[in-house]
Amino acid sequence: MKLVDMKLPKKSKKELTAERPIAYEDVEQWPYGLQIRFEKEQIKNLPVIKDKQVGDKCMIYAEASITSVRQSDRRDGSKDHTIEMQIEKVEVKPKITKNPKDMNPKEYKEFRKY
Repeated sequence: MKLVDMKLPKKSKKELTAERPIAYEDVEQWPYGLQIRFEKEQIKNLPVIKDKQVGDKCMIYAEASITSVRQSDRRDGSKDHTIEMQIEKVEVKPKITKNPKDMNPKEYKEFRKY
């Protein structure tokens, strides 16, 4: 499986302030639409995320249905292309930072749970 980085391309302070009047430091690195929020009911169904803290990493595997595809041309010559997906099934696993061959028995046992 190949993970693709969804980080927004870097823009200069001048480009950003011309687009919208916000502090340069407050610019998000990833688009808002890529955020996923799990509520109490979903957390109950995914106990692996119950004890996660801000900054922790995990792996998400999901099945989604395409709900909308839009393409348009703008007056300034730019093109827009949007695809919306409804996530229907999801699995969350801790991020593996070590090769299973290099794990001690306790780490490997924990790894095998997922």
